[in-house]
Amino acid sequence: MTRLGLFGGAFNPIHHGHLIAAQAAREALGLDELLFIPSGTPPLKGDAELASGEHRVAMIRRAIDGVTAFAVSDLEVQRGGKSFTIDTVKALKASYPADTEMTFLLGADCAPRLKHWKGIDELRGLVRFVVLARAGDEAAADEPELQRIATPPIGLSSTEMRRRLAQGWDVAFMTPPNVVAYIADEGLYRQPSLRARIDRTLLDIRPRVIACSGGIDSTLLATLAHRLAPEATIVAHAVSPAVPAEATARVRDWAAREGWRLEIVRSGEFSDERYLSNPVNRCYFCKSNLYSALKDIAAALPTDATLVSGANMDDLGEYRPGLEAAAENGVRHPWIEAELTKADIRTIARELGLPFAELPASPCLASRLYTGTRVTAPRLRAVEDGERLIRERTGIGIVRCRIRENALIVEVGDADRARITSGLLDEVFHIAHAAEPQIKGAELDAKAYRPGRAFVGAP
Repeated sequence: MTRLGLFGGAFNPIHHGHLIAAQAAREALGLDELLFIPSGTPPLKGDAELASGEHRVAMIRRAIDGVTAFAVSDLEVQRGGKSFTIDTVKALKASYPADTEMTFLLGADCAPRLKHWKGIDELRGLVRFVVLARAGDEAAADEPELQRIATPPIGLSSTEMRRRLAQGWDVAFMTPPNVVAYIADEGLYRQPSLRARIDRTLLDIRPRVIACSGGIDSTLLATLAHRLAPEATIVAHAVSPAVPAEATARVRDWAAREGWRLEIVRSGEFSDERYLSNPVNRCYFCKSNLYSALKDIAAALPTDATLVSGANMDDLGEYRPGLEAAAENGVRHPWIEAELTKADIRTIARELGLPFAELPASPCLASRLYTGTRVTAPRLRAVEDGERLIRERTGIGIVRCRIRENALIVEVGDADRARITSGLLDEVFHIAHAAEPQIKGAELDAKAYRPGRAFVGAP
């Protein structure tokens, strides 16, 4: 009869603590062989920080080189997908002699969760469970009958190794030299890429309802979230007179191409007098209405869902009363949590070759109305029509048609001011006047474009 120990885990990366625990188990249990089994994708964790299975197998092979009683199995890595112990044990039972006695080595932190494992009743009949307990670990109250093997209190962890490697620090004392060399040669565990940072954040927020305006920030966020976990992602787009028609068309088109579960909502801000009167904190009332509508979507789901926005780090340096509404409604901001800026977002979109990577920033149409100028559908239509006309005639990427009472004021960057001719202003006036007869004229602002200029009295 062969006594086989099964030592599963991420081993991301393997370190001396793993090796010492394995040796302690082999000696205490009289194991003939101990098999390291690196996981594929753990069923209860995301994999944004997980090195590929091939890399982890290679590191284990280097770590146990020359130790005849140790071996590595790439069974779970080759299988791919979610890793369940019951499937792995059945596969090993089929490949080893029938009289092989298998012992599964269990970390002390896993013992309390053992009863929740898939097929646990069947699994108990296939293997014996033994707990690897470090000094100070308490016995699991739910599994008091499990044998415990004391392992030396080595204060090492894969998490700490990854942290040190990301900072460029030495880990030579934490794992065998040939593993250190492999990590360096392959460039593993360096500072996470921009994409890895946002993926890691999104994997922590599931299920989620993502507010997508049609701008680059929220559209890319929804794209990444859906590609990571489509079953846990709902994308919501609000339609109202303040949302440009081209933004709604963009969201619908991209949702169809990507296969999103898209919910079109009417957030109801045009029924809120606090919003329509256009105070300096108008965005607070807009977002409060939006998040109320999104909560209705989340409430209809079988499990609690988190509301998510596309706010990024640059937004923290501006007057954003909408962030106050977000805080009140428990909304999370993955770009901010991952500490990514607008420039970072464009970099990710370019790397993925997405068609909206160069999409100019374009806040809601109500942001074009100076504080105190009442929000009305005709005024917003005049803004939208005027800006579209200027872009079509000149190709200018960033243009704003602001409205102060009955005057329409065109804002563009310094380099584009000469392209706004008197003839073009006449055309802008006529198209804006057709949408809102109260507009009495159109003029070029004396100053170049500046974001947020219409917020009068903003702190």
